[in-house]
Amino acid sequence: DYWLVVSSFLVATLASYTALDLSSHISALAGRRIRHAWLVGGATAMGIGIWSMHFIGMLAFSLPIPLGYDLVTTGYSLIIAIFFSYLVLYGVTQTQLTSFRLIVSGILMGIGIAAMHYTGMAAMQMQPPIQYDLALLVISVVIGISAANIALWVAYKFNSTNQKGVITRRINAACLMGIAITGMHYMSMAASHFPSESVSGAASSLDSQWLAITTILSTFAIL
Repeated sequence: DYWLVVSSFLVATLASYTALDLSSHISALAGRRIRHAWLVGGATAMGIGIWSMHFIGMLAFSLPIPLGYDLVTTGYSLIIAIFFSYLVLYGVTQTQLTSFRLIVSGILMGIGIAAMHYTGMAAMQMQPPIQYDLALLVISVVIGISAANIALWVAYKFNSTNQKGVITRRINAACLMGIAITGMHYMSMAASHFPSESVSGAASSLDSQWLAITTILSTFAIL
């Protein structure tokens, strides 16, 4: 469903912009406790955005069998997204933002996107298990890391002296981060193979309708 594919990109971009905007405030804050609170807020917005993008992408995908998602594994995928987002925002909001720190943050962002995605895929609990094309799987991770690195460099390394320039740079970085998240997801979906006799089920599963409602509410939480 290509409308949902476009929606998934818009959600990823919106969440990325929100996180980048919050990070600019974090850098200017004094006090460990208040910085931590803003970091958690930014990481939660970014993590929910990555998570929502993934499951909007999964709603866009259809198989000729009912699909369900294990609740516990789905919850883990959200925690992973928020955790890695926290690490990245912590790294890029330090006083001394070196090139090394920026590269490490980009790598962590790409790894976080991939870890969230494949944990979300594991929540489907297919029998027989989903098979992956190893080459495309590696390419999907490389796309996530590369695009995330470029996005962070655009957001934090290319300085601008006026407010309009900062906003433009932040929008460009958010779009690049959206490409990192969605590019990784859809390349990974291209790497996925579902045997013809596959069935999906879990002891405590979330069906597609409830998944859609949860994702919509999560998107509003970002706003």
